[in-house]
Amino acid sequence: MSGSKKVLQKDIANRLARIEGQLRGIRGMVEEERDCIDVITQISAVRQSLASLSSELLKEDARCKNLSEEYIKALFKIN
Repeated sequence: MSGSKKVLQKDIANRLARIEGQLRGIRGMVEEERDCIDVITQISAVRQSLASLSSELLKEDARCKNLSEEYIKALFKIN
C-alpha cells in the first residue's frame, strides 16, 4: 500500500472516529432530554461530516471515479 493511501486511510479512520463520537453525544443528548434544537443541530453536524467524508472518498478513490453523475446525485439526493 502506498504512503498516500495509508495517509488517506488514517484520515478516514480519524473522521469516522469523530463521527462516532458525535453520534454517541447525540444519543446522550436524547437520553438527557435536551432541547430539540440542540439535538437537531448536532444531527446536522453529523450529516455534514458524513457528506464531507463521502465527497473526499469520491475524489480520492479510483473505484469511485467511475460512478455516473446520475448515481452520485441520487446518492446525495441532489437535484
